[in-house]
Amino acid sequence: MKRTHLLTLIALFSVMLIGHASAQIIFFADFESNSAEAVPDASVNDPANWVSENAGTIWAEATEFPGGEGALHQTQEGCGISGNTPLPGVDDFSNGIIQGVFSWQDDDSVGFQFRRIGDDRGYLVVFGYNETPQVIVGSLADGCCPSGECLSGCACENDGENVLASADHGLGAGLTQDNSVAYFGRVQVTDSLIQVWYMPLADAPGLFVDSEELGDPVVEYDGADDLGPGTVGLWHESWGNGRVGSVLVTGPGGTVAVDPHAKLSTTWADVKNSY
Repeated sequence: MKRTHLLTLIALFSVMLIGHASAQIIFFADFESNSAEAVPDASVNDPANWVSENAGTIWAEATEFPGGEGALHQTQEGCGISGNTPLPGVDDFSNGIIQGVFSWQDDDSVGFQFRRIGDDRGYLVVFGYNETPQVIVGSLADGCCPSGECLSGCACENDGENVLASADHGLGAGLTQDNSVAYFGRVQVTDSLIQVWYMPLADAPGLFVDSEELGDPVVEYDGADDLGPGTVGLWHESWGNGRVGSVLVTGPGGTVAVDPHAKLSTTWADVKNSY
């Protein structure tokens, strides 16, 4: 009996190790000059490689992200310049984690598109702010949200008829719009389940943590179709002077396997501790 129990424990432990090791960091942009942390290489930090589907969106380098770290800066405003910017080289995402760190200088929203195949297959998660005080899950098949349109124009805002799931973002009202506060947003995609976390960066336990350490998701949707591998993109609506401090994508699993003492991990700790 003891031997049976021991073999069971060994098998269970092996499965846990295999599952944890299966996750890979497939994209990491920290927007630092000559970065050794970027994945797959430092080219992902170059704004010239972030080519929006909407020519009105213009990404530029910023050096004044909260805490002084490098950032990507969206310099235009207006619903007409809204849309998706594919992450450089991320073309075959199905399951995993997509997350970023953001700061605001207006009241509009930012988010991620993923599992995207063409203009009408894929999903959108929106991190709302002042004008849209919700976290929203929508589908491209339902029209969420064409290039050049704000959420209100495609019925994907707050409790719009095309929204798959939504919840109050829990950040309160009258949020600062001077790029002085950074926020952490994570999307975890596991087969049909989409889970979203959203909080001030100062409240996040770290970049390389299992999602369980983030507490309950703000919103989740269990009904996503397996569309096959697709692209991941940074989406925004009229996000004038918004800034992105880091962007991470893992796959194929839904956990992050990384040495907690490695430089890539301690870089995040330095960012978090700067607040």
